Amino acid sequence: MTLETRNTVRIHAAHGRFEELGVYLAGVVEHLPAVSGCLSSTLSRDAHDNDVWVIDVRWPSCEIMAAHFAKPSNEGLNGLLSNHFVRQVSFDSDAEHCNFPAGR
Repeated sequence: MTLETRNTVRIHAAHGRFEELGVYLAGVVEHLPAVSGCLSSTLSRDAHDNDVWVIDVRWPSCEIMAAHFAKPSNEGLNGLLSNHFVRQVSFDSDAEHCNFPAGR
């Protein structure tokens, strides 16, 4: 049995770039459902921090999520750095049930 899993990316906007970052991320999230295996994606503002956007993505299995992140290019998120939109990005996943080998 494969278990559905999800990942969350919290993106802290650079000073004065919150709205601009939101427009950029909306474009990224709009295209995520076209990514192989992506079940859904949402973009929201953090309820407790006005400078943070949150992207949640659901995947049908740990293996499909891992395969996505093993690809060398994630163009949408790479643009965050080149446009100086962010001051911090954090990634979280509920993949503790995935049982990946050590070092992965």
